Amino acid sequence: MNDKVNTTSEQNGNSSCVGTCTNLDNDALLSLGPKNRYSEIPSIRLFLAKYNTYPSTLDCDNDDEDTPFHATTILNYIRDELKHDITKDCVSRRYNRTAKQKYVHSRLSDLGNGIMISFNGSHLDSEILNKNQLKADYDGKYFLVVSDLKIYHLPEHDSFAQDLADRFSQMTVCSSKSCMLQMVCRNQCGYYLDGIRVKKPLITDLALHYGNNFLTTHDKILNDLNKKESKGIVLLHGVPGSGKTHYIRYLIQEVQDKTLIYVSPDMAKEISSPEFLPFLMRHENAILIIEDAENIIQDRSSSSLPSQAVANLLNLSDGLLGDAMHQQIIATFNCDLTAVDPALLRKGRLVANYEFNKLDLESSKILSDKLGFGTESVTEPMTLAEIYNQSDNNNKSIA
Repeated sequence: MNDKVNTTSEQNGNSSCVGTCTNLDNDALLSLGPKNRYSEIPSIRLFLAKYNTYPSTLDCDNDDEDTPFHATTILNYIRDELKHDITKDCVSRRYNRTAKQKYVHSRLSDLGNGIMISFNGSHLDSEILNKNQLKADYDGKYFLVVSDLKIYHLPEHDSFAQDLADRFSQMTVCSSKSCMLQMVCRNQCGYYLDGIRVKKPLITDLALHYGNNFLTTHDKILNDLNKKESKGIVLLHGVPGSGKTHYIRYLIQEVQDKTLIYVSPDMAKEISSPEFLPFLMRHENAILIIEDAENIIQDRSSSSLPSQAVANLLNLSDGLLGDAMHQQIIATFNCDLTAVDPALLRKGRLVANYEFNKLDLESSKILSDKLGFGTESVTEPMTLAEIYNQSDNNNKSIA
């Protein structure tokens, strides 16, 4: 990259490019720029006012939307390498209640001689995988990240702008991914889906969280869920706090091209209602996620009034409905496996059955140390919830 471009000249308006507007008065000139939204820095209008030229624009994008730019690293680069005075930038600040820090939400940096850089919508993120080993901004874990990064420039600096964007592409962090989960709701008109966004936990080592024996089970579950026109049921059970929900948050981010439908514990009993199956029939090739499913999976022979919910699950997972709708089911529960209706455990219907438990002592120490808690307080096998929540000041949670 050629870093020797002149970024100090105040000359403007002498270009013969198509965007040059030397004969317009200020009002007419500024009217060429888009109206700025509330609290947004009017970057194009400021460029017009200074350079009398409508700018060329380069959007700095990454292939992965969950890999934002680290705003601070970019700012340090243009300050140290391009000798830009950041005290002259136009900024807007906000306050983050969680981090208890004021931060720059938007920034416009004018490098001089027809190059401006716009940071729009920056925010603090603590759920970061820092693969480039960049320095955090606050409290050792909060990074100031931005996805909307633009370079405004005069046409003669097009090559420099592209080189600059390439350099910025190396100044990124991995933010926790998220996916849309559809939650079953009900009103006077019947059942409907409402979307909620779920972030992916930063689990870099499944074996460290769930043990080496779990990897084969995970591969089997993921491969089956990603099959087209597949069916079957996944049963995840174990002691409270052992990480069942934490794992599901991780798992659903890896599922491709399928609707994810969350059935809350309160709504789970509705599976036995006559109106529920017709509602589900509108959502073929979906994955149902049912938490705390004890009441709908219990052995029918142990009750004087068997629940229709078990029969509906059987039909969805391996009956005629399953053949037609290709829906898969993930059910979590805390009761003993012996309480589950045996029909749900039959081969051909059951994709996987896994019991989550406490990590052994050595694994608990390793994970605790990796999370920054050390090992002094780890004296016995622990659940993931116990490991993650060793400090009252820790904001992580797990279920």
